[in-house]
Amino acid sequence: MNTEAYLLRLLLLHETVVRYGGLSFSEVLKRAQEGVGWVFEGAHLKVLPAEAAQGLPGRGRLAGGYGAYYPGPPHPLYLLLVYSRVEEPSELRLVALYLEHLLSALKGAGYREELERQARYDWLTGLGNRRAFERRLEKGLSPGWGLALLDLDNLKQVNDSQGHLAGDRLLIEMAQALHATGLEGYRLAGDEFAVFLRQEDLPRLQQALQGRAVSFGLAWAEEAQGQALLALADSRMYEQKRARKGRLSDRGA
Repeated sequence: MNTEAYLLRLLLLHETVVRYGGLSFSEVLKRAQEGVGWVFEGAHLKVLPAEAAQGLPGRGRLAGGYGAYYPGPPHPLYLLLVYSRVEEPSELRLVALYLEHLLSALKGAGYREELERQARYDWLTGLGNRRAFERRLEKGLSPGWGLALLDLDNLKQVNDSQGHLAGDRLLIEMAQALHATGLEGYRLAGDEFAVFLRQEDLPRLQQALQGRAVSFGLAWAEEAQGQALLALADSRMYEQKRARKGRLSDRGA
């Protein structure tokens, strides 16, 4: 390949990879698979799950192509650029450069999505976090919808007597029960959860939460919007907690 043709290929490679900027992780992969043939005639890009790439080089030439391992986020995978001319030194250099740019683009997109995920989801339970809850609250609810607050009883005692891992298991079990309902759940703080739902779905929520290893309180409110709705549900939860503590004190007496 003469110098002019090589420079033109470099420019084409550059034009291809700069279009990856600002795309999501999946969009970067899609664009790469669609556009690899523009730079390497007859080539195609395979995306393999990491477990399917056992024995392949972390990065480098292999029979009929060039491979590169991507560790994530959001998950590990293996890129295999199948290209018959990869044995030619000039083509090998271009392939290596192309995959270097592609890995950088995937890393940038992956970390952007991971930061966004961390900003919206609770790290332990996978439910939406307090920030995501407040954003949802600001949008308002349709008629017939309301807010259910859930509060676990005696989580601190479980942490103190059985360890924080036992407490974490209870929180995860609660989150799994909420996931199973298909309802919109959030973890607001240590042992406090919230669910947006229609009033007719309340029995389904209560049924899903039965049989937990720890008791809980549930307060419902639908007569307001925004922070006023949260304040109303929180007030009812406080009254419930006070009543439950009173009943427990009476039993102890």
